Amino acid sequence: MLDLRLDTNQRAWGFWWPRQNAQMNLLFEFVAGILRGVVKVVLVVLTALLALSVLCIGLVVVAWMVLRFLLTGRKPAVVTTFSRFNQAAQQFRPGGWSGNASVAHHDSADIVDVEAHEVRAVLNAPAPPKATD
Repeated sequence: MLDLRLDTNQRAWGFWWPRQNAQMNLLFEFVAGILRGVVKVVLVVLTALLALSVLCIGLVVVAWMVLRFLLTGRKPAVVTTFSRFNQAAQQFRPGGWSGNASVAHHDSADIVDVEAHEVRAVLNAPAPPKATD
């Protein structure tokens, strides 16, 4: 026989169905637990697959850069950009340029100031002719 009384949860959520026996609840909870476990395993596998694919893509990019460097003899743009940045940033480090051994120190008597002046001949020169194909 069906029990048609409403319990507190059914009244709060606004839905109603007859209470089911304990065996059905046990079966429902078992299936729901299995489904939750399967979803968790699938999410872990997908996350690991995403992480591995990102790592593989990074490895392929680095291998391509190294191979291109070896074949052409030119450093990758990333390397040259960061090396230039480090050279430019040395002046702002504690100690300034004093730690760099490659900088030649000059005596103040060796330095000559020159007055800048405008070169008019270059400013008034006609534009070079355009190349024709």
